[in-house]
Amino acid sequence: MLVKEDISVVLASNRGPVSFVATEGGFTTKGPAGGASPALDAVARRLGDRAEWIAAPISDADRAAHAAGLDETLADELGYPFYFVEVDADTYHRYYNDVSNRMLWFANHCLWDEMELDRFGDDELDAWNNAYEPVNRRFAQKIADTAADGALVMFQDYHLATAPGHLRDLRPELTSMHFTHSSFCGPSGLDRLPRPIPREVIAGMLGADLVGFHVPPWVEGFYACCEAAGAEVDRGRGLVRHDGRTTWVRAYPIPIDAHNLRERALGEAASGWSERFRMWAGDGHLIVRADRSEPSKNIVRGFQAVGSLLDRRPDLVGKVRFAACLYPSREEMPEYKQYADEIDQSIADVNARFPGSIELYMEDDFDRTLGAYRVYDVLLVNSIMDGMNLVSKEGPSLNERDGVLVLSKGAGSFSELGDDAVPITDPLDVEETSRALEIALELGPDDRRTRAEDLKRLAEATKPEDWIEAQLEDLAAIRSDGEPRSAPARVD
Repeated sequence: MLVKEDISVVLASNRGPVSFVATEGGFTTKGPAGGASPALDAVARRLGDRAEWIAAPISDADRAAHAAGLDETLADELGYPFYFVEVDADTYHRYYNDVSNRMLWFANHCLWDEMELDRFGDDELDAWNNAYEPVNRRFAQKIADTAADGALVMFQDYHLATAPGHLRDLRPELTSMHFTHSSFCGPSGLDRLPRPIPREVIAGMLGADLVGFHVPPWVEGFYACCEAAGAEVDRGRGLVRHDGRTTWVRAYPIPIDAHNLRERALGEAASGWSERFRMWAGDGHLIVRADRSEPSKNIVRGFQAVGSLLDRRPDLVGKVRFAACLYPSREEMPEYKQYADEIDQSIADVNARFPGSIELYMEDDFDRTLGAYRVYDVLLVNSIMDGMNLVSKEGPSLNERDGVLVLSKGAGSFSELGDDAVPITDPLDVEETSRALEIALELGPDDRRTRAEDLKRLAEATKPEDWIEAQLEDLAAIRSDGEPRSAPARVD
């Protein structure tokens, strides 16, 4: 409804709706990327020339295309203007890998102990000052230069945590929002970053008029950080007062695009994988997980839990198969290389005791994942922390076998799906995870059916366009009336 009004929207994200690929004849494009990008792209297309998207060039091909001015020629293809900011390869590496995906990702997910890190030091602080902050300022400057009067600006994720504050300095009349797609665990994560980064992250985010998260627990983590930074928090109204101004805070749980997922899942490629998994499991039970090879996903403990289950239940040996549909992540980072080795070792340990129990797939093949979703008996999601975790929604939406969801309370989706899942209270407890898998495998058919039907209904209750338009409606209301229309997140 909102996008029909006379309104302009600026989207800003690290990764754009498309990326460039070098060819013999020049360049082609691919995209949009996964996650929130399709939902944002759909709204931008509906707005047409009243929208624009600002992103960073993430590859050498992107940078070369930008140097040739090709990013600014995509309006006909996309249906709206698109611009890259200027970022060289070394600066991008430090902004993206050293700060965003090490410091901020580890802090937002409380991974310090998991990664055996105490704190970061001078090198990381230098990357913050000379890469992360300059990139965030360039985003703000590009928006300040191109945004129409009265535009609504939507910054996406922890890569652009300080950009709202910089934009506030440049164009204070613009109404802006920052949305964090990761978890936000609170001061115990953020406070171990080098000073003054914790305070600058919060001050930067509070430069926005509206701050969004997926679920109430991450709202509470943000509130706690704001209080630690000396800001005034009003949980009842869902706002933070800081530096003489007000920032509203809301939760917007991201949904899946069930229709498009189902259409692809029923296609030839995914159906072939479904049949292959059925044959592999035979008349036994199929456990599935689908993840990036990422420490916050807690993959190693999931394999250890299956090993513990088979140790305890010899009657299940040969009758339980575990298909792990993983794909590599951030391979240039040393912590991730080490974690990939730990994944391999944990699988080898289980298969040495119970040959053929775990099958690892370590390539990005979404059709394989969709095929596995359709036929699992148990879907394991044992994340330490997740902003949302769309796997826990995609699987129940597509499953055809009344499959059971085993879900960690650390996943953002637990707020919506937890009552119909088998819960893992402490995802770091291998034995609890093992017992949760055992409970899931032994649920009776009526219980399985009821849970599966409820999960499917919840997973499909809203659409991606509902999610993004709820944010736009709140932003427009703040611009016109001074406060959002949606209710504050209920923080237990």
